[in-house]
Amino acid sequence: MATDAATTSLPLRSATTASTSDFDIVGTYNKLLASDPELTKPVAAIESLIELLNTVPSTTVFETLDTVKAHSDRLKASVSNPVPLTAGTDLFLQYLMTSLKQQDGSSFDAVRHHLIRNGSLFASRAVAARNGIAEAGWRFVSEGKCVLTHGASRSVTGLLERAAKELGAGKFRVVYVRDEARKAESDDVVRDLRAKGIPVAEIHDAAIAHVLGLLRQVHMVIVGAEAVTQNGGIISRLGTFQIAQLAARAKIPFFVAAETHKFVRKFPLDQRDLGFDQQVLDFKLDGESAQPKDAVDYTPPDLIFNLITENGTHLPTYVFEQLLDIYGSLNG
Repeated sequence: MATDAATTSLPLRSATTASTSDFDIVGTYNKLLASDPELTKPVAAIESLIELLNTVPSTTVFETLDTVKAHSDRLKASVSNPVPLTAGTDLFLQYLMTSLKQQDGSSFDAVRHHLIRNGSLFASRAVAARNGIAEAGWRFVSEGKCVLTHGASRSVTGLLERAAKELGAGKFRVVYVRDEARKAESDDVVRDLRAKGIPVAEIHDAAIAHVLGLLRQVHMVIVGAEAVTQNGGIISRLGTFQIAQLAARAKIPFFVAAETHKFVRKFPLDQRDLGFDQQVLDFKLDGESAQPKDAVDYTPPDLIFNLITENGTHLPTYVFEQLLDIYGSLNG
């Protein structure tokens, strides 16, 4: 993300100092997520690293890079699915190194101050990307259309609410796939959409094939993503893959609304290649099988019609091009 001269006016989150070993990167990350519902996981990871730079004493450039790497690893190790955090920490580390090269000849303190200020700007712009997605994608939801979605992606709900604002109340409909393991979340999403004048029909996941394949009332599927892989696939909430397969079978376009800061240098081959372990199957002779918490699956790019980002609507190949432009190499 480009440097902005106006960043010197941005406030820092705090001005306290602490030793590197005392800084709690995991606690900082969890606190940021809990305090700001608009933050995505990659952005919360970035802001946590900004807080690290703002809190620990100044050291050498190499020590700072090592500190950021060590805390990034510690943060990713604290969660069951590290892929969204990897997108954020890799992006911020690349930003750090690029900024250091651009500031060649300056004192380290000046460089460090520059990084903190511009890092804050980066996080602000990343949060604002959701509005760009709504602007880029709302026109796909034209009058009389019906959209199927699931989960609680803020990019998707923002896009749908923008469409309702532009088209008017009741001009299109939404089929929402409920998650009975997250009843409160499902209730919140449906309530918010209806409050914007959007008629919503709730269905259970067992009805997806019937609704997409037989009723022929759904015109498009729009879902969010936790991460977008370099081949243009997505890692998203468990069940996304089956929705994409059923949409493809019914010849219904499958859109993904995702911010570019979720792009990650990862290339899964299939469902077994997510890069982390999650226990989906719990075989028992008696008692209830344990259900995975926050489980995800991988949807390959051949099932994705378009990606809707803050930079416009693109084919899945756009991810590879963007990551190559940012990192110069895709060898993570």
